[in-house]
Amino acid sequence: MSMSKKLMSALLMSVGIGFAGAAWAAGGTADVPSVAEKKDFGCGAKGQKACPMQGWMKTVMQSATSSGDAAKIATALEYVASKPPPGMAKWVAISKEGVEKAKKGDVDGAKASCKACHDLYKAEYKEKLRDAPF
Repeated sequence: MSMSKKLMSALLMSVGIGFAGAAWAAGGTADVPSVAEKKDFGCGAKGQKACPMQGWMKTVMQSATSSGDAAKIATALEYVASKPPPGMAKWVAISKEGVEKAKKGDVDGAKASCKACHDLYKAEYKEKLRDAPF
């Protein structure tokens, strides 16, 4: 372990011990907050209203892909390409690839770009950005 990793490890350990020690000294126990607490978005879960992108996907994109209308799919994917979330670097390229396929009449190819984007970003988007405007 490098010196900086050792130092960081020791610092983190002392902070944790300090927190627990202070609670113990006060006659209690240390209730350490969870680092990975999940945000309650108020949308998207069963029984809740749809989140912004989720609602758009269900009404616009699902309608376009279900109908097999390549022009509608291309238009929808152009909109998606114009809305790249921060940190999702391949979002625009994947969307534009789908646009090009749809414009050529390749509906299955366009749908494959949707799947590629979902595989890469859906979980992260739902976890961090689901309530963001779309």
